[in-house]
Amino acid sequence: MVDDLNHEIKRLKTRIRLIEQLSTTGLVLIGVIILTKSYSYISVVVIILLLLQLVKALSQRQLKVKTYLVKEVEQRTEEIRSEKDAIQEESMKLANALRDLGEAQDELVRRERMATIGQLTKGLVDRILNPLNYINNFSNLTAGLAKDLRENLESQKERMDQETYEDSLELLEMMDKNLSKISEHGYNTVRIVKAMEELLKDHRSNLALTNVNDLCRVTLKKINKRYGAVIQEKGIRIDFEPLTLSLMLPMDVEQMLKVMSNIMVNSIYALQRKLETTSFDPLIKLTLRLETDELEIRVWDNGTGIDERLRDKIFAPFFTTKTTSEAAGIGLYLCREIIQNHRGTISVNSEKGMFTEMLIRIPIYLSDSGKRKQEEESVKGDAYGK
Repeated sequence: MVDDLNHEIKRLKTRIRLIEQLSTTGLVLIGVIILTKSYSYISVVVIILLLLQLVKALSQRQLKVKTYLVKEVEQRTEEIRSEKDAIQEESMKLANALRDLGEAQDELVRRERMATIGQLTKGLVDRILNPLNYINNFSNLTAGLAKDLRENLESQKERMDQETYEDSLELLEMMDKNLSKISEHGYNTVRIVKAMEELLKDHRSNLALTNVNDLCRVTLKKINKRYGAVIQEKGIRIDFEPLTLSLMLPMDVEQMLKVMSNIMVNSIYALQRKLETTSFDPLIKLTLRLETDELEIRVWDNGTGIDERLRDKIFAPFFTTKTTSEAAGIGLYLCREIIQNHRGTISVNSEKGMFTEMLIRIPIYLSDSGKRKQEEESVKGDAYGK
C-alpha cells in the first residue's frame, strides 16, 4: 500500500511541475500577445491558464492527502513493528520461563525419587552395616587366634604323632582360606553398602561462579598428587587444552571435581589394563571447547575401550567392568546425576581396544536465578579466589 501511495505522490508532483512550466509558458505568451497587439488570442490563453491553476490546486490537494496517508501508514507500521518486537520479547521470556519450569520439575522429580529411595533403604543400610562390621571384626580376631593356634601346634609338634599334626595343620590351612574369603567378601560388601549410602546423599548443587580452566587444572593437580607414581611409572602422558578465553560458570566445585577425577581415574585404569597385554604410548587428552551455547568437556584416552554391548549400561548404578574388590560401580552413575544437576549431559564414545571418550555438555546460559547468583558473586572473583 505504501508503495502505491508513493507512486501516486510521485505522479502528482510531476503533474504539478508540468503545470507550473505550462503556466510560465502561458504568461510569456500573454506578454508576446500584448507586444504584438494580437488581442484576439489573449482570452483563450487566460482561460487555459485558469484551467491549469485549477488542475494544479486539485493536484496539490491530492498530494497533501496522499502525503498525510503515507505518514499515517508509516507511523502505524512502526507501531505494529514495535508491538511485534514486544510480543517476541514476551514470547522469549515465556519460553525461558517454561524451560526453567521444566528443569525445576525434573529436579523435583529427581529429589522426590532420591527421597523415596532414601526412606526405604536408609534403615536397611544401617541394619546391614552393623552386622557386617561384627563379621569383619570377628573374622580378623579369629584369624589372630588361628595364628596363635598354629604357633602352639608348632611348639607341640614333637609331642604329637605325625598324622595328628598333619591333620591339624591341614585344618588350620582350610580355616585360613575360609577366613580370608570371609574377610574379602565382607569388606567388599561394606564397600557396596557404603556406595548405597553415598547414593542416598543429597547431591543438590551449591553453585558458585567457577573458572572452568581453573577447575580442570585443580583436577589435574589432584590426579598427579594421587597417581603421580603410576603416571610416571607407566609413562602416561596427559595433554590439557584449555579455553582460550576465561569462562565463568555457576558450578558446585566439590561435585564437579568428583566428576572430573572419577573420569580421569577410569582413563588411568583403562591404560594400565591395556599396558598389561600390549606396548603403546598411553595418552589422556582433556579438552575444553565452546560450541554455540554449550561448554564441552572431553576426556579421551587410548586405553582398553568399552565393548559396544556395555556402553548403555555404564551409567547404571552398581554396574562396573572392574572386579568387586576394585570398584562398587556407582562412580559414573553419580557423575551423571551431578552433571544433570548442572543442567548438562554426559555421554560416551568408544571402540574396544582403541579409545574411549567421555563427553560432558553443560549449557552456558543462565536462568533468572542463575543471573541473580552471578550478580551476587561477580564481585568475589572465581571460586578459587583472586
